[in-house]
Amino acid sequence: MSIFLKIEKNATGRDYIVGDIHGHLDQLDHQLEEVTFDPSCDRLFCLGDLVDRGRYSESLLARIDQKTYFSTLGNHEAMMIAGFEGPEGTLRHKANGGEWFYELPLTARQNLVRQVRSWPWAIELDTGKQKLGLIHANVIDSNWPHTLHTLSSISEAWLSGVSFDDNCLIKNTVEKLLWDRSLAQKLYGDVLAMGRKKRTLTEYKSLFLERLHAIGTACSESLKPFNIVGIDALYLGHNFVPKSVVLGKCHFLDSYRGGIGERLSLVCVNEPD
Repeated sequence: MSIFLKIEKNATGRDYIVGDIHGHLDQLDHQLEEVTFDPSCDRLFCLGDLVDRGRYSESLLARIDQKTYFSTLGNHEAMMIAGFEGPEGTLRHKANGGEWFYELPLTARQNLVRQVRSWPWAIELDTGKQKLGLIHANVIDSNWPHTLHTLSSISEAWLSGVSFDDNCLIKNTVEKLLWDRSLAQKLYGDVLAMGRKKRTLTEYKSLFLERLHAIGTACSESLKPFNIVGIDALYLGHNFVPKSVVLGKCHFLDSYRGGIGERLSLVCVNEPD
């Protein structure tokens, strides 16, 4: 068992990748129905953060089997684990939409933590034409092989039950791969020139969409952090974008907060031969 999962080409169906769902199973099912998703041959890959905020966190976790419905670990699943393991983590998780978890019986909470602790932190998906990297927030030094090497060095300790705070390398790795916002900050600041002014969500969405044209004229220097070494494309959640965005090799898919007119970014990355 490992916290890196390598998935071979789907020879019979389609593969979809979706951004952060956050308990909105009804929205996911609606969009899967629109594309006539067939679980007998199609596969769905989630980028973490299935839980919190929406009403169906527990049902979403139950769907992940890492066979048809896959997911990487997100920072909200990490908060759920930390919240189960200590009181400081509990407060943080509750403050970020995790109240539902603490209303469950102890046995149910134990089972959910055991489940998500076994999830991969990164997935490499072969489409037959490309190798895709799937991770929640970021990679190490814009380098996919370096990221996988780090994961291999913490995998045994993590899967044995070592907590975030009891291992410095695990703690540093979770901060980089599941929490880091530096790529998004470069997108907002260096490419879209949105500045640091505080804005309402409506103002943010409007300005983001207004500045999207800047991606097409971004200079090579500003694109460097987004041209990830060792993988053909990288799919990311974690950082909200009103519309899915591709910059360099990076695909930002966290586009849904449950607002009117919003949709999950659900992307088909292959078609069967």
